[in-house]
Amino acid sequence: MNDLQVPDSLPTDDKLRAMQIVAQMKAAADKAGAKFIGGFMSPDGERFIMSNMDESDPDHIIPDILS
Repeated sequence: MNDLQVPDSLPTDDKLRAMQIVAQMKAAADKAGAKFIGGFMSPDGERFIMSNMDESDPDHIIPDILS
C-alpha cells in the first residue's frame, strides 16, 4: 500500500456538499432498487459522477458535458 497518495488539499465546502448530495441520491436509489447515475460539474470544470450501474448497461448514459 505504498502507492497511496494524499491529496494536496481537500475540495471546497461547496464541492464536498454537492458530493454528499449525489452520494445520498445514489444511496436512496440503491435502497429502492432503482438505477442511478448522477453528478455535477463545479464552476472550475471538475466533474463528479456516481452510478450504481455497470458501463455495459444500455441505460448507462452519461451526458456528453459530463463525460
